[in-house]
Amino acid sequence: MLGLNLTKPAPTGPRPLSDATPMGFLAVSDFEQARAFYEGVLGLTVFSQDEYALVLRSGSTLIRLTKPPQLYVAPYTVFGFQVTRIEDKVFALTALDIKFELYDWLGEAQTAHGIWTAPSGDKVAWFKDPDGNLLSISEHKV
Repeated sequence: MLGLNLTKPAPTGPRPLSDATPMGFLAVSDFEQARAFYEGVLGLTVFSQDEYALVLRSGSTLIRLTKPPQLYVAPYTVFGFQVTRIEDKVFALTALDIKFELYDWLGEAQTAHGIWTAPSGDKVAWFKDPDGNLLSISEHKV
């Protein structure tokens, strides 16, 4: 496993990525369609675009959309957004024709609008982009 000795305690020196800003990656089939959705519907800001990637900004996080030769859609959440007032966000996105996912297995813990309340009190709602990537918005109790 990459030559790591997991029996040793973690080093106490500098942490090379401790102050780095995470960057998400998503696969899409068409940059124009993705840009219309992520910028036009969700309201993200375009950071850059070339023939290899469309890079968007949400808060301080960059999201790099790429077009792989073969697109595989994962059956689980691939990217999420932490929000406040999740109910307001769900209603605003629904007004923009976003369809939230409803899961029978969540039972009464998920509202008819798609907001699931976890036992901790955190709330999550899921929706898909035009390529079927499963995205989420979540509100976490502090």
